[in-house]
Amino acid sequence: MSITNGIRRWVDPTVTLLLAALLGNVGATARSAEPPAVPLDGPLAPALALKSFRVEPGVRIELVAAEPLAVSPVACAFDAKGRLFVAENRGYPTGPKPGEGPLGRIAMLEDVDGDGRMDRRTDYALGLTFPNGVMPWKGGLIVTCAPEVLWLRDNDGDGKADERHVLFTGFSTQGSTQLRVSHPTLSLDNWIYLTSGLTGGSVTSPDHPKHAPVTLGRTDFRFRSDGSSFEAADGGAQFGLTFDDFGRRFICYNRVQVQHVVIDSSVLRRNPHLAFSETVQDCPAEMVAEPLKGHGASARLFPISRNVTTADSHAGTFTAACAVTVFRGTGLPDRFRGDVFSCDPTGNLVHADRLDPAGVTFAARPTRAGAEFLASTDNWFRPVFLTPGPDGALYVCDMYRGTIEHPDYLPIEIRKRTDFEGGKTMGRIWRLVRDDAKPDDLKRLRLVNLAGAAVPELCSTLLERDGWRRETAHRLLLEGRELSAAGPLSTIAADPASPPAAVVLALWLLETFEKLTDDEVRHGLKSAAPEVREQALRLAESRLEHEPKWLPAVLARANDANPRVRFQAAIALYAAARTGADARLTASALARIAALDGADRWLRAAVFSSLEAREKLFLGSLRELASRPGGLPPELLTEHGRLLAASATRKDWGTLIHEITRQAEGPSFTVNDQAALLTGLAEAVRGKLDPAGAADVLSALAGDDHAAAGSMAAVVAAMTTAALDSGASPNTRREAVGLLGCVAFDRTGAVLLRLLDPSQPAGLRVSAVRALGAQRDPRVSSALLAPERFAAYTPALRDEVLSALLSQTRLIPGVLTAVEEGRVPAGAIDVLRRRQLSQHADPTIRKRAETIFGAVAGDRAKVYDSYKDVVAVKADAANGKLVFKRECASCHRLDQDGFAVGPDLFGVRNQTKEAILLHVLAPDQEITQGFASYTVATKDGRVLTGLIASETPTSITLRQPLGKEDTLLRDDIEQISAGKQSLMPQGIEKTVSRREFADLLSYLKGEGPPAAP
Repeated sequence: MSITNGIRRWVDPTVTLLLAALLGNVGATARSAEPPAVPLDGPLAPALALKSFRVEPGVRIELVAAEPLAVSPVACAFDAKGRLFVAENRGYPTGPKPGEGPLGRIAMLEDVDGDGRMDRRTDYALGLTFPNGVMPWKGGLIVTCAPEVLWLRDNDGDGKADERHVLFTGFSTQGSTQLRVSHPTLSLDNWIYLTSGLTGGSVTSPDHPKHAPVTLGRTDFRFRSDGSSFEAADGGAQFGLTFDDFGRRFICYNRVQVQHVVIDSSVLRRNPHLAFSETVQDCPAEMVAEPLKGHGASARLFPISRNVTTADSHAGTFTAACAVTVFRGTGLPDRFRGDVFSCDPTGNLVHADRLDPAGVTFAARPTRAGAEFLASTDNWFRPVFLTPGPDGALYVCDMYRGTIEHPDYLPIEIRKRTDFEGGKTMGRIWRLVRDDAKPDDLKRLRLVNLAGAAVPELCSTLLERDGWRRETAHRLLLEGRELSAAGPLSTIAADPASPPAAVVLALWLLETFEKLTDDEVRHGLKSAAPEVREQALRLAESRLEHEPKWLPAVLARANDANPRVRFQAAIALYAAARTGADARLTASALARIAALDGADRWLRAAVFSSLEAREKLFLGSLRELASRPGGLPPELLTEHGRLLAASATRKDWGTLIHEITRQAEGPSFTVNDQAALLTGLAEAVRGKLDPAGAADVLSALAGDDHAAAGSMAAVVAAMTTAALDSGASPNTRREAVGLLGCVAFDRTGAVLLRLLDPSQPAGLRVSAVRALGAQRDPRVSSALLAPERFAAYTPALRDEVLSALLSQTRLIPGVLTAVEEGRVPAGAIDVLRRRQLSQHADPTIRKRAETIFGAVAGDRAKVYDSYKDVVAVKADAANGKLVFKRECASCHRLDQDGFAVGPDLFGVRNQTKEAILLHVLAPDQEITQGFASYTVATKDGRVLTGLIASETPTSITLRQPLGKEDTLLRDDIEQISAGKQSLMPQGIEKTVSRREFADLLSYLKGEGPPAAP
């Protein structure tokens, strides 16, 4: 077993991104079985490797090809003639040796006799660098091979590509060969999508030199099937991309095996006041608890091999998720249709999840409790890619290597002792098929040749159940721009008996061929199938933008029984503003959707993205719905309050207050509704006020309008009572506290301070601290830092207090005074905050901080040299754990302690103590990719430092120590700057003694007793 069977990554999973994505006779079958009695370790001959599998009951696994027919397979696809084209990443991980040419190949494998085993190999293309994606197209292949996307074709029929055309170029080749453009995939709407691998690039097309370069950041890429248009696509996948039957796109990254791309950033961009920076939903319904979504959390796995994952937050979970694939075939038992499969090559397994609708997105739940769909005891089994075949089966590319990690993700010393060559001449392709499938039936299906099919046959194929056959017919019709298909496609679209998957394909093909009629769209909007109505709304949106007559048909779908249809209706209604349609009608429809779905953040974002100058009308429509059973979701109202304020001028503030608080004979907002709306209103205008006004936002909102002030005073009184009511729900009390934070300290400070009592719920105490910090009254600092109160705080609440105070420039002097006077121990201010204070923009604060804590100065190498001898000191790992919790746990996680903001630390145990000490004392020497810190100054006076977790054109989400996240509108940001320093601060030696350093190093090296499970 290679050394890396015991080493599985020492840097953060969000940086590694795709841990294994691009790596990489009779009786050749295995059926459902218990794992072999003795674990098997490769390299194993294919027949013995076959015995290492445990397969889902009702399924068997068969060998399709092995070395030398297949070598390092990382992607494959069947063409319309049933030939299998395989991308072979033979150069992985570091490429050819000096003097050698590129090693990557595309192989064409053929099953001559139809028995399911490949008999013949032809090298279709040679001399490629790191090919990792292949898609049949126009008699040839689209191949991803960064920096290019190529089109290759065999023109003389010898099985070798003699035409090579560059479709796109400029995809990044920087960094690991794992992280590159991949997965060319045709979508329902006739765009071809590619994953970016998160490496980005500046992409151009030689065929369209006048097209502006497309800059890719944390995004994927797509282009029209005719190449006429190309652009960035939301998502940011690593090595995995798939669509379901109705065009929903799913991607993955190494810790999360299935993510749904829910909304396009172009939709969010429509409303510049909408603070929403996400486009992707992590689908696993049950994930191992971690502090940060999308960072450390991962779904459970049940491997049966001896490979281990050393990062404590990875153990027993996904660490190299890739190849996400929605199964749409007929070759597995019917219960798996629509399920999503993904690989984890480090766990030597293929995982299956059921996709359950969850609002407008999906929840993924394992299809089998406590076991995997396919697992192997062979440590060399490395599944990295999945694809359907003509026989309806699921095919698996097995790179078959001893070491799958890229050297970039292993410590230098470990790289020196790791064999990256084991298995480079090997590779297998397996097939998963239902156990009762008859060989003759499978043979008949595999002997396919749709390439010669006439248009009527291709259109009929769209009606078949099998996804590969339907998808292939779709592609062939699109390739040929077969306008003669319009008649048969219209028939499919109009026939109530047509399967919904066929109807939506027909509609989009007709749209692309410019043959789609208005009547066909209207018919789709009334379909009995919600999936058809959803796609018909997408097609109706562009029509509505130019023709008001479409408004009634779209408005009708605002009342649809299906949330995804309502979601699409909310998006489509934005177009009504372009037609001069009655704004009241659209505002009312959006309000109905919001009232029903406002607790769903995705549907809420869709609604708010479409408001555009209809905010007040929307408010009136919400009032009409306030008395509905269940009331209105408070998060909907708070967010709408923000939008109202952001879209209004100062002179409108009083009017908004009256609209919110007025009590009429007809429907009115409840006092809780009013509080939620006023909280959002106040939070949005705080940044527009001077420091004095920001301390009492509600008074500033009212101005000289005494009636407005009186109305708000009544709401504040009611919320004061609610906040103190132990019988009220926790959510109601927290919402009440949010409003009290918008009132002057003189009026509500005493109430908020009462809520800090240890007898109060923890969440309520946190809300009270944040509300007090928002008041920005200098007296808040002394109140929160009163010795008897500060001593009673839990560690988590103490950090909340310091975060609230130190993010506000007006409150920082009070903190420094408390430290100077000894009311707060200097050790309570961690080294990260000390650095932020010593580098503060205010020179007075900066000078005081340097006086209190001392400036970090001098050559860090000299500091390191002066501390090197601590590595030889006899140490106490148990005490080192306490030091870790005190100094490091706010940003790092180890042995289930701490917060996963910075890189995961478990793999650091593979490094020497000297190397660990250097990273601790000189953190700026090497900043892990993706962990550069950003400092954000907001217009309301806050200064925040953290990592950018996600962003859209209108907002960013900043991740800070202790796992806190803030989503900020770009319009609310005064300044944002990327630091050249690590988020981890220098100067830790000022709070850690030499003996404590020795103890900390001992703990980080794992020298103490094993952590409790």
